[in-house]
Amino acid sequence: MPTVVIPAYNEGKGIARCLRAVLADGVDDLTVVVIPNACRDDTATQARAVEVPSNAQILIVETQEGGKTNAINLGERALRDAGLDTYPRLFLDGDIELAAGTLRALFAEASRSGARVVAAQPKFETSRSDLLVRLYYAADCFNPYHLTTAPNGSGTYCVSREGRARWGEFPNIIADDSYVERQFTRAERITALGFFAIVRVPRTYRALRAISARKRVGNQELDQLVPLRKDQHDATGTFGSVGRACLCRPWLLPAFAVWAMTKWLERLERGKVAKMQGMERWQQDTTSRD
Repeated sequence: MPTVVIPAYNEGKGIARCLRAVLADGVDDLTVVVIPNACRDDTATQARAVEVPSNAQILIVETQEGGKTNAINLGERALRDAGLDTYPRLFLDGDIELAAGTLRALFAEASRSGARVVAAQPKFETSRSDLLVRLYYAADCFNPYHLTTAPNGSGTYCVSREGRARWGEFPNIIADDSYVERQFTRAERITALGFFAIVRVPRTYRALRAISARKRVGNQELDQLVPLRKDQHDATGTFGSVGRACLCRPWLLPAFAVWAMTKWLERLERGKVAKMQGMERWQQDTTSRD
């Protein structure tokens, strides 16, 4: 019996779309748990309104306490309490839309023998974003992080029971996906190429910078908790990989300039995010959620 865990903070405008895409693959005996946490909108109401086929069920677990990892822990406890601690298990962000066939592919790959973590290939939706954001992602699509590892920026990661046994409950951190990444070796982290998660990116460059700085802070925070081992490094050479790809395509040089500038700015702005408290630390992008 496969399961899906979806933490959701103020995702009222997109949670139904997320759930309909999950259910559309027609996976039998599927259980989905949605955890609206500290929401100030109608996330829970919208989730309950989704029509559920007879071969699936959706559990809604609401909490007034914020924090993505807290929500994930609550969702997994709810599955255990209901006797539904079953696998494979997909952890899915509430603003992500899976393309047709992706859920089945993730479950199939995660179910192969041996511990592994599997992610969908991210497909960045930039049609409503401003020019600087579009340029950034035109270069970032060449980032090997999105194609050769998992998690990979797609808002998805899927594990078998054996893979999930690598860690206990999630600590109170920003970067849950990077935390999971560090439980596996490079060979155990897989992107399911050709199976997509649609990621609606920020509409403004200001919002993009905010979430970039948050990611930088999240990784710094994680370095103190779970330092990278030598068999886990993937980020080395990212700048060179993106640069070489853009140099071979001269029309993408402006995109590379924006991408490189953004990476530099996130280093400068990470201090501001690090000082934030409560839900502000998450720097949720609201520009893409309308």
